[in-house]
Amino acid sequence: MKIEQDKPLPSHTKIDYNECCAKLILEELFPDRYSNLLLADKPDLQGSNVGIEVTIANDPKMQEALNDWIKAYYCTDPKLQHRYIERMQQLGVTYTGGVQAWPTVPPTFSLTKEAAEKKILKLKSGNYRFFQRYELFIFTDIWYHEGVIKDAKKYFFSTSINDFYKTVYVLSQGSDLHVFETDIKQYRNIKIDTPEQSNRNIRARSMVEEAEDPNHYKEINLP
Repeated sequence: MKIEQDKPLPSHTKIDYNECCAKLILEELFPDRYSNLLLADKPDLQGSNVGIEVTIANDPKMQEALNDWIKAYYCTDPKLQHRYIERMQQLGVTYTGGVQAWPTVPPTFSLTKEAAEKKILKLKSGNYRFFQRYELFIFTDIWYHEGVIKDAKKYFFSTSINDFYKTVYVLSQGSDLHVFETDIKQYRNIKIDTPEQSNRNIRARSMVEEAEDPNHYKEINLP
């Protein structure tokens, strides 16, 4: 699949962009804990003694509207562009072009909880490679204010999740990393430098682009 420069990544690629981002964040922020994580499946990232699942906790309608906005903005076919814009309208978002206005999504813990519970069910299915320790990495656009953090601690520090995932990372709004050590009930917050994370995102995209090129495919850490 050919990926065009300065345009969004296709919906389906050989390796997942978010998984690449999570890999780079973990390896670079916690070098004593992670090194050479493999991009794999069930779980998504695999280390020598840890398996890490990666997921997104955003409003499904807003996620679909975002995808349609990106497609509409870069679309050169007027009929197809109209279709994307019309779908955005159905989802409650009016297309405003390059500077897009978005409805406010109330910052609650519910979407994160739902995403975590889906991953627990999948892990319980037993179709995963065995690891002594499993962890979870969640991307979300939700603002993790004090109230959301309080709800997150209550949930992540309960047996409903710490029996399955011993560490949960929540990257909120692109650069606000929340770390929940569920088994020992410890929490910490890491404010990632925005330019640093932007650079990391660029490198994650490069990993995806290289994986689509047969000449570079073997350079990516795949099992």
